Amino acid sequence: MFYQIKKQIILLSLAITCFCLLLFQSSAGAVQNSLELHAGRVKLIRNGKSVFLQKVGETYLLQANDRLQTGKGTQISLYLKNRDNTVKLFSHSFFKLDDISAEQNNMALLTGKGNFSVKPLAETSGSGEVKQKTKKEQAVENKANVNFGEKLKGNLAKLTKTKLKRKKKRFNVRTVTAIIGVKGTDFVVATSGDSTNLLALSGEVSLASPEVPDYEIAVVANEVSHVREGSGPSAPVTVSPEERDKIAQADGTASFQEVQFGQSEPVGSIQKRLNNTDAAPVFEEEADAEGELLEQLDRLEELETMVNNAENAIDAATSKTIIIGMTFTNR
Repeated sequence: MFYQIKKQIILLSLAITCFCLLLFQSSAGAVQNSLELHAGRVKLIRNGKSVFLQKVGETYLLQANDRLQTGKGTQISLYLKNRDNTVKLFSHSFFKLDDISAEQNNMALLTGKGNFSVKPLAETSGSGEVKQKTKKEQAVENKANVNFGEKLKGNLAKLTKTKLKRKKKRFNVRTVTAIIGVKGTDFVVATSGDSTNLLALSGEVSLASPEVPDYEIAVVANEVSHVREGSGPSAPVTVSPEERDKIAQADGTASFQEVQFGQSEPVGSIQKRLNNTDAAPVFEEEADAEGELLEQLDRLEELETMVNNAENAIDAATSKTIIIGMTFTNR
């Protein structure tokens, strides 16, 4: 009887030990997300309760639906998905983690500035080998996805309509005025009030307005674009290396204040074009200029028709003169 009880105790102990080992392995294999404080302090809001984090150099674990509010002179780094993805936040930012699962990272930057670094997703070739695109190949492919149309006299730029089927992206950033989808890249976002500014440092970022989410544009390395309430994303514009570094290193939303963005199209115009495949984009600043240009093109076509008719008439008259001036001699 004693030996039977002892045997049961040993078996129970082994079962508990195995369960603990499995639990430990599960926890070790789970996706870890953390916050590191570099300077200042940050307020962490979780389950309706707030706590201030102000021990510089300390690392804190993050959970889904955590909200972060940074103070003046604050810099923090968020390490997501076991440090595959990094988000650096600056002063006076309000940030929310929506979904930080192994498959997808969804978050919202409601105000402030963030520098994002997302690990590119490896692609599988036909032979089963994992193939990573080079930066040059990626840049060529990204450029092919954006068609700016034709610049007329340097002051009329048209962004060809891009109606894309929205695919579920594994890394998404929302702001009040923008939806940002990421395949794998480094980029900077600054948002305040009714405007969101974006700079792509590498790779490709898709940018759309929540008012017309099916209309996206691709922003590639060293290009900037922005979205304002009532308008779609602006045509991407390339910035100089100096501007790029200044934006990336600056603290706060003022980093984009000297940038000259491209032209944007009103939401109403985009919606009409999405329903009418033959419609051309009309930018806010160029509606009047485009109308005048079209009138000039119409007049040019009329003049060209008149010139062609006159040339045909002259050719006909010349032919008659030649025929009348011919003489025939009998042999």
